Amino acid sequence: MEITKSDIVELIEEKQTDSLTTHFLTILKWDFRPTGEIRNREIRIWRQNGWNSMFYPIFKFELNSNGHLINISDRINPVGLIIFVLFCAFFSIPWLYWIFDDFDLLARWHQIVGWVIFLGIFLLIGFKIYRMEKKIQLGQIYEILDIEVEDEKPEKEWGWKKILVRLITYPLSLFLVAICFFAAIPQRKYFLVFGILLIVGVYIYTDLKLILEKKKNHR
Repeated sequence: MEITKSDIVELIEEKQTDSLTTHFLTILKWDFRPTGEIRNREIRIWRQNGWNSMFYPIFKFELNSNGHLINISDRINPVGLIIFVLFCAFFSIPWLYWIFDDFDLLARWHQIVGWVIFLGIFLLIGFKIYRMEKKIQLGQIYEILDIEVEDEKPEKEWGWKKILVRLITYPLSLFLVAICFFAAIPQRKYFLVFGILLIVGVYIYTDLKLILEKKKNHR
C-alpha cells in the first residue's frame, strides 16, 4: 500500500514553519497538537508529549515526484538540542570551575575523570530518552498510516541487549541521583539537582512506559 501526500497531511492539526522560533514558542506554549510544515516533496511533522516537552523529534517524510512516501527520517528539534548542550555545559561547571583559576591537569586528574564519567552518563541517558521517544511516536505514525515494516523482527524488551543496556543505565541513573543528594544538595546547587532529576526521571518513565505498552500489546 502506497502512502500518499494527502495521507500524511491528515496527521497535521496545525500548520507551522519548521524554524527555531516556532519550536521555541511550541515549548513555551506546551502545544501538544501534531504540527507540521508542508513542502512540495517533503513534509515535516512534530508533536510534544507532556512528560517530554523539550526533546521531541521532528519527522521528515520524503516524497517522490508522484507524491508517494519513499522515506521517513528524524532529528531532534533545534531548541531541544540547544537546551541539552546548555545543560551539559552548565552541569560541567562544578567539575571544571578550576580551569579559570588553577589550570593544572595533573593535580586535577580525579576531577577530570569524574567529569568524563558524569558527562558520559548524561549523554547516554539523553540519547536513550530521545530514541525511546522517537520509537513511541514512530510506532503511532506507522499505526495511523497503516505502514507495515518489512524484515524487522519485533524487539524484545527483555532480550539480552535490552537487559545489558538497563544493567548499565539504571545503576548510572542511581549514581546521578546519589550525586544530587550527597554532593549537590549539601552545596545548595538546586538547579543542578533539578536538571539531573529531570533527565533521570524522564528516562526511567519512558523506559517503563515502553515495557508496559509491549506487555499490553502481547496480551
